[in-house]
Amino acid sequence: MAVLLGLFAGCQERVVNYKPFLSGLEGVQTQTPATTSTPANPALERAAAGDEFTLIRQNDDGTVTLLSKSGRHLMAHILRTLAEDEKGQFTEQVLSEITRAEYHERGRDPGEAFDLLKTQQQEIAKLFNRMPMGEHSPNVIMESIGKNMFRVRVTGQSRKGLERWTGFDMVYERGNWRLRWFVP
Repeated sequence: MAVLLGLFAGCQERVVNYKPFLSGLEGVQTQTPATTSTPANPALERAAAGDEFTLIRQNDDGTVTLLSKSGRHLMAHILRTLAEDEKGQFTEQVLSEITRAEYHERGRDPGEAFDLLKTQQQEIAKLFNRMPMGEHSPNVIMESIGKNMFRVRVTGQSRKGLERWTGFDMVYERGNWRLRWFVP
């Protein structure tokens, strides 16, 4: 009995991770400050957490296939390809065929889309932080804008502080969600 009492006397409670709901929004104040380490790529880690399959499949020939079965997965691929300068992967597997075709019709390289978004990485991360569960976030509206095409955008107070974009359009092509483009 004395041994148990000695063991319990040495126990100490400490908060390892505490992040209040919606604490990522600007202007949010809480009584207890958040205590969490920020991952290198929060959207990618959130998207991969708890998924039944991997988002990146290594093929036998050494190539990589990106799997986007939800808007949240697409968001993770957008952030990862921009962060890791994967222009080819972005252009071929993240950007939609429709958008690539529009670039070709204008006599431009679809890789320019990557270059443009690369300069807007901070704004994209800011937008995606407002929708932590992708299209299933409580402050997000997902609406059909065409065949297999949806607009995912933040609403209400979540829009505050977003300078360029408040959402993105995605299209379902060949079994995966692809980026159509960002919307103001």
